[in-house]
Amino acid sequence: MTSKSNDSAAPRRSRQRVQERADRTRELVINAAIECIREEGFAAASTRHIIERAGVSTGVVQYHFGDRDGLLTAVIDHAISTLVTSVNDLADKVAGIKNIDDRMTALADAAWETFLNPASMTAMEILIATRSLRSTLDIEQLVDLQPGLERIAELIGAPSPHARAIADLLWAAPVGLMVGQMVTTVPLPTEPQRQAMAQLMADHLHRSRTRRRIE
Repeated sequence: MTSKSNDSAAPRRSRQRVQERADRTRELVINAAIECIREEGFAAASTRHIIERAGVSTGVVQYHFGDRDGLLTAVIDHAISTLVTSVNDLADKVAGIKNIDDRMTALADAAWETFLNPASMTAMEILIATRSLRSTLDIEQLVDLQPGLERIAELIGAPSPHARAIADLLWAAPVGLMVGQMVTTVPLPTEPQRQAMAQLMADHLHRSRTRRRIE
């Protein structure tokens, strides 16, 4: 019995190792594409240049992604998946902070870090540069952002009518900065905007609580 069990377990372990190696290779190529676009721009992101940076063969890209468009789509999917997870975790990261001003500052910090990370910026640059790939966006992926945004609205001051709009500004502001950075070679400041966003959320929450006490 033990011998048969060991015999069947060995192929499973082998397949698992093969899959883990394939996943690492796929991640390596995606990261190389992200780094290439962030450092050299979208125009430099040819398949040949990306595989040179990744240290893999053309066959690896063909096997995992099919072609360059498949690779770029994988970069977008990776960025959106990471974004959804991060947005849905934002509220949990700061919910335990008692002081309103500190909590809103932490929320703005986390949002800026989430939306201005290299993967998100690369995905945005790809989508702006390639009209054809914009049609590949899965609306369900974007719908998955809603629970996280609703929880953020609650932290900001639901049931205030403006809480959801401010929650939307929390992602729209850094995304706007991201797009602005793509059209200039001069680094744009992001810290004043982040501080202003934190203050806006804190002021709104203070007013919401004061209004509820009066009512």
